[in-house]
Amino acid sequence: MILARMTCALFALIACGGRERGTDEASIAVLDSAFAPSWDATEDSGLVYRVEVTSPRGVDTIRDVIAPFPMLVSDTLVVGLIQVSEDSSAPHRKVFRLRPGARLERQPIPPDVWAFFHDFVFSPDGRYVAYVAEDPLPGDVGTFAIVRDLLSGEVVARGPSGGGCDCDVDANYARWIPPDSFEIVVSHAATNAGWQRVSGRSSSRRIHVDTLAREPEWE
Repeated sequence: MILARMTCALFALIACGGRERGTDEASIAVLDSAFAPSWDATEDSGLVYRVEVTSPRGVDTIRDVIAPFPMLVSDTLVVGLIQVSEDSSAPHRKVFRLRPGARLERQPIPPDVWAFFHDFVFSPDGRYVAYVAEDPLPGDVGTFAIVRDLLSGEVVARGPSGGGCDCDVDANYARWIPPDSFEIVVSHAATNAGWQRVSGRSSSRRIHVDTLAREPEWE
């Protein structure tokens, strides 16, 4: 299943290559891709991309981009994920922010992002991110849904703990519904409790929790 989802992500990136996603004045295109050591401990390698951002301010190139595809928040801001390796440490993921014509800004992903989670989804305005988390502190609380403010690091929504799956596939999901609604689905397969869905709006900071008997058919 992981391979299938990575393949879908690859096809989505390639489909946007050539000339891509954008607005009337700015666009993002994939230039090429290569294999690199994977940030996912279950995989030997992963795909990194070189993308081009074209805007009235010129053309910028970003290397080592990983899925999901970078997001053009406006004609003046692009956000996404890159894979970096610092010193002799294992590869890491970082969030990047690019204002065309300016220097690329990078920041670490939140420390509680579940290591095997492939959906790290930016809100349409680029301010928030939705994902499945795992408490980095000692104690087995399982996985849970999180929505976090990217700049301040503040948690604006958190679902109940207790999720988890005794398997090597990613059965969790996250998505945004413009302008600021989110849905995060956390697998509770380890306890045969189906999938827990946490939904809400980042602006109101209120959540609704319910249970799904079947796995969502999201991309």
